Amino acid sequence: MVHVTDGGTYTCTAENSAGKISHSARLNIYGAPHVRPMGQVSAVAGETFAVTCPASGYPLEKIVWKKDTIRLPTSHRQRVYPNGTLVVEQVTRGTDDGQYSCTAFSRQGRSDTQTLNVRVMVPPRLANMAFPVGTRAGMRAQATCLMQEGDQPLTFAWNKDGRPLDGIRDVRTSQLDDYTSILVIERAAADHSGNYTCAATNPARTSTVEAQLTVSVPPTWVVEPSSANVPLGGHVALHCLAKGFPNPTVVWRKETASGVFSGVATGEGGVAGWENGTLSVSRAERRHEGRYLCEANNNVGAGLSKVVTLSVNEPPWFGVRSQRQQVVVGATATLACEAHGDTPLNLAWTRDSTPLPALPRYEVSEREVDTGRVSELVLHTTHVGDSGTYVCTATNAHGALTADFHLLVQDVPGPPSGVGVSEEGSRYLTLTWTPPEDSNAPISAYLVTFTSQDTHQTSNGLFVGPREVTVEGDQRKVKIDALLPATTYIFTVVAENRVGRSQPSSPLRITTQEEAPSGHPQNVRVVAVSSTALQVTWEPPFDNLTHGTVLGYYLGFKDDSLNMSLSESEGGAYNFTTVGVDGAGATTATLAGLRPHAHYSVVLQAFNSRGAGPTSPPAIATTLEDKPSAPPGHVTCEAVTSRSLVVSWKTPPARHINGVITNYRVTYTVSSSHGGRGGSMVSEGLRATLTGLLPWTNYSVIVAASTRAGEGVSSLPLICTTNQDVPEAPARVKAVVSGPRAAVVSWSPPINPHGRITRYSVHWSSAGVRGPPHRRHVGAHFTHLTLHDLPHATHQVWVTASTRVGEGPSSTVATVKPSHTVGAGIWAVGGNLTAAWKEDVSLPCGAVGVPEPLLTWTHEDTQIPQSHNRFTVQPDGTLTLADIQRRDSGVYTCTANNHHGTDKVEYNLTVLVPPSAPSLHVTETTASSIRVQWSVEDTGGAPLEGATLHYRSVGGEWLTAEVEGLQRAYTATGLKCGTLHHFYLTAKNYIGTSSASTTVGARTKGRAPEPPPQFQFVTTNSSQATLYLAQWGDGGCPITHFAVQYRKDGTQHWTTVGSEIPPSRTFAVTGLEASGQYQLKVTAHNSAGNTPFQYIITTPGRSGTGSSITVNEGVWGSATSTSPVWRDPRVLVPAAVSAMALLLTITTVCVCLRKRPSSSAPQKEMLDSVATKGSDEKTAMQARDESVYTTVRRPPPAPPQPTPELRDNTDYSEEELYPYATATFQLGRGSPPPPAPPSPPNHQRGQKAFTALVYQAPSLHDVDSPNLVLHQTERESRPPRGFPYEGSETEDYGTSIDGSNDVRQPAPHHRRPRHIRTRSPATSGSPKSMRQAHHHQHTLRHPKHPRSPAVGRRYSEGGGSLRGHASDAECDLRW
Repeated sequence: MVHVTDGGTYTCTAENSAGKISHSARLNIYGAPHVRPMGQVSAVAGETFAVTCPASGYPLEKIVWKKDTIRLPTSHRQRVYPNGTLVVEQVTRGTDDGQYSCTAFSRQGRSDTQTLNVRVMVPPRLANMAFPVGTRAGMRAQATCLMQEGDQPLTFAWNKDGRPLDGIRDVRTSQLDDYTSILVIERAAADHSGNYTCAATNPARTSTVEAQLTVSVPPTWVVEPSSANVPLGGHVALHCLAKGFPNPTVVWRKETASGVFSGVATGEGGVAGWENGTLSVSRAERRHEGRYLCEANNNVGAGLSKVVTLSVNEPPWFGVRSQRQQVVVGATATLACEAHGDTPLNLAWTRDSTPLPALPRYEVSEREVDTGRVSELVLHTTHVGDSGTYVCTATNAHGALTADFHLLVQDVPGPPSGVGVSEEGSRYLTLTWTPPEDSNAPISAYLVTFTSQDTHQTSNGLFVGPREVTVEGDQRKVKIDALLPATTYIFTVVAENRVGRSQPSSPLRITTQEEAPSGHPQNVRVVAVSSTALQVTWEPPFDNLTHGTVLGYYLGFKDDSLNMSLSESEGGAYNFTTVGVDGAGATTATLAGLRPHAHYSVVLQAFNSRGAGPTSPPAIATTLEDKPSAPPGHVTCEAVTSRSLVVSWKTPPARHINGVITNYRVTYTVSSSHGGRGGSMVSEGLRATLTGLLPWTNYSVIVAASTRAGEGVSSLPLICTTNQDVPEAPARVKAVVSGPRAAVVSWSPPINPHGRITRYSVHWSSAGVRGPPHRRHVGAHFTHLTLHDLPHATHQVWVTASTRVGEGPSSTVATVKPSHTVGAGIWAVGGNLTAAWKEDVSLPCGAVGVPEPLLTWTHEDTQIPQSHNRFTVQPDGTLTLADIQRRDSGVYTCTANNHHGTDKVEYNLTVLVPPSAPSLHVTETTASSIRVQWSVEDTGGAPLEGATLHYRSVGGEWLTAEVEGLQRAYTATGLKCGTLHHFYLTAKNYIGTSSASTTVGARTKGRAPEPPPQFQFVTTNSSQATLYLAQWGDGGCPITHFAVQYRKDGTQHWTTVGSEIPPSRTFAVTGLEASGQYQLKVTAHNSAGNTPFQYIITTPGRSGTGSSITVNEGVWGSATSTSPVWRDPRVLVPAAVSAMALLLTITTVCVCLRKRPSSSAPQKEMLDSVATKGSDEKTAMQARDESVYTTVRRPPPAPPQPTPELRDNTDYSEEELYPYATATFQLGRGSPPPPAPPSPPNHQRGQKAFTALVYQAPSLHDVDSPNLVLHQTERESRPPRGFPYEGSETEDYGTSIDGSNDVRQPAPHHRRPRHIRTRSPATSGSPKSMRQAHHHQHTLRHPKHPRSPAVGRRYSEGGGSLRGHASDAECDLRW
């Protein structure tokens, strides 16, 4: 609990080694004034004294201080602050000491007082203190500390250099009286020097006084000087170090010839003096020898001195300690060794730390000279082995010293080794080599000689004949410029020194890298083949501008129609896609997915492994017209009359017109839940007037533009309403008697109101009464009226309806005659009624009669019971049908009956329901779209308003598409290529939605990616493989990503380079080892699936011998020669031998046949019989029928078929195939068959048919070499390839079929028709066949055997297949 006494000022103090800080705050507690006792305090005379009254209680009005009952302040030295603090400045004894009181007052007059006794204290004051001046070691010293003023009690304390005197020898202190203390040092020493402090302390404070004592000490040796010896030219230090106080000064003197010591001159002649007294000689000479005096003095005592001797000795030394001498092998070398020093001096020769051998060629002689001794070593008829270091050793009493003589016996250098390539390009190489072994003569130059296989001058002036380049001898590489791309060179290096030239190094065969082509494709032609496709044909660039093997083409196109409004510099960029090559000659590709009736510019770039060449000049073409792909815009309509509308619109966007608009079709239908009639009209302008319409009717209007290709997309339906007109007459007017002078008239609204009904007019007149008829108006919501005060006569009643336009015609006339007897009558008019499924319907049956009639309801002549669960008869006779179903449709009859008569009314109810489940089926598929159609058997009685199509890909999310009511087909676009999709449909009318149709599935067109031929896909160097990803065929579906793995031959672990590599032109696999064989696995992914494919690659060695890629047994190298293959002697020699043998055989056969009687029939029979001989005839004829000239195991020959299939299904192993094969060419009006890249043979046109034996060496790098087939008859030209084509899922692209002979062949994996989509890489192109009316037939190896060499197949139909090309001798060439 807090009390008043707890109030006051509280202080918090924080303190650490760095200082302290405090904070004060006052605590006020409500209550009466209270002052705590203060006791007694001391004040220091001469200083300021402050005290605060410890008062508590709150609130306080004032605090008063008094001294001896006198209120303060009483002088200028006293101040009292409102918070109760008393301050007294310059406190004085006798005046300020005494008793003080503090009184605290409250506002209520209450107070409290406490006293304080103050005592004034005087602090100590010390007199100055000093030690005697000139105190030396061994003397006594004294200092006196005297307090001149201060109060007792008083204490003294002594310190030396801030520390107590405890432990200091020969020092004592004593106190003479209460005010004096003495310090005495009995025997002064050096360690007594320092600052001494005397401190006097009383209760007031502590005062100090300080004095310094200095003790002088004579010098003593720390390091005493001593004599020393130094060799001539050596370094010596004479040490002389003394201590004392003050510090002694050290001086060196040297004895002169007269025996007097004089000062040593330092700073010259290698003599230096240091502050610590050391004298040093850095290069000792004879003049430095003698006696030296070291003297130390500090003017305290006599000082110190000592004489020492310095002796200088001369060991052996040489004027030159290292010499070099060079001689040629067989010359004489003389080595002269001259030594100096104290005698006796001995000289000796050694080599490799051993004495010289006793050889006659070595001769040693010595002689004396003025300054020393000379020894000569002469070597006669030097050898290379004499090279080395010869050591001359001089020895005397003071030491030994050696001199080195380096002898080089020089010879011609050896040949350089390790010739290789460190950097290569298409037109340069950086050649490196290892220098030969040291021949003791520096290499002055290297001579690099190189030549190419073709020593000729190119069209651009670069000479590729033998060349020689000189390189400085200190270089180990040279950059060779001005080379040709993709050319093989042979390099040798020769080293040269002052003696002569070395032998050439081992030759290095290296091929320069390819370079991007410098020429563009030729004869580019573009033809439109459809509204969205262009066919492009071209020829390759000139051979001397390809600079390597052309791997494909970049086909670029741009829509010039979109850029007509831009300047030429802003004309837009080309979109490029990749086209693979398909052999020599013209190439064809098709650009699909283009805009209809658009102007396109097409350019081509050839590319090889190093990049793309220049673009060809743009070729211009326009796609064919198509239907407009967008509706007319801004469709508006305006009602002109009640039966006509004016419709206007604007042309579709120019980008979507797709041709030239010929006309517009305006289609209109009545927009109602029950449908209605409509029509259409054609307009050539942007406006049309629709006539013959119904008044006050909503019409749905759509407009579609047409081109020569057909009618395009319709606009969204626009609801237009005709103007109002006068209504038709009300329907079903009825009048019944309701009383003696009353009748009820009822009617139904007009079937076609032609507007909004504003009122009805009921007219009636009495028979036989002249005058105008009576008339009464009722509101539009009334459909009956009771007439009163009618006379008992026959009355005619009719009704008219009115709109804001006017009153319509009269209805039919009803008659009524009031009477006193009122029979049963029903005024409800009944009629046809339509209601929606599951709604509630009320059928009125308003009846009159006296007495009240009995009402009965029937449904299709069946009385409705009173307890029906959904049908209820209301008290007014109305029948209510709840939750109606379709079975509730039919005729409902209400009958009223009393004893005066009977009446009835009928309602024909039609219940509308949702449509039945549609029947859905697929009609068309493309790579990105699927078209479905459907039909609805039962519309539910109401017109269909539309349908909802649900579809998704396998595993995907469901998507929906809303379809308008008139459409019965829909094309789902933007689908995944080559993917299965599911569809189901629901139809709807204004009543509701049908149940779902059966789910149907369909797959978009497209296949998994297709691998390219290996020679188009991979190139290598010593450390990486470059993959040309753009060469993959996409199978019709864009490739999404690649996965690349590799492993070195002989290992099991696959290294993954990347699993999500995006499609690009190239991709590099790095980190390969030189001269290594690797398995490379590439997997391409698209939406249709993935295709893995393996390649075997071999990286070249570091010497740069080129790269190779092994495809089973075939090899393709990136460093192969660009010269024609027929110039290779490995091909030329066997081909020449084969041709010679062929010529001799043909000559022999022709001579033999000329001697035989000429008979066509026997010859034909012979040819036919030869073709059907059995397996027992082992003749050359049988060998020709078997067609395989190899060492493989041969199956029994099969009998000839009328139309043989050109297939190679024989499973040959890699070891069974011999590198020779036959190939038969038919060269006439057609072009030669495309050979296997990269080195195709050049055949000339216009040659006759011949059979050649072709040598196929493994080093020719043959990949997928075609089997070449001889045809009996000329084939008809095939249609151009490359048109947009959508095949089935199982069709085999690239299958070549002869329509006339029904020859089926397996499709080679690199012969595919190209269908280029503008957004995906294209597959490889077709062979050169477009420009020729007749062309040869060539069969490629089955993909199952990509590594097999070409194996010739014979094809004949009937007999005499060569007769059309033979000479008059009609020679049989079957061998």
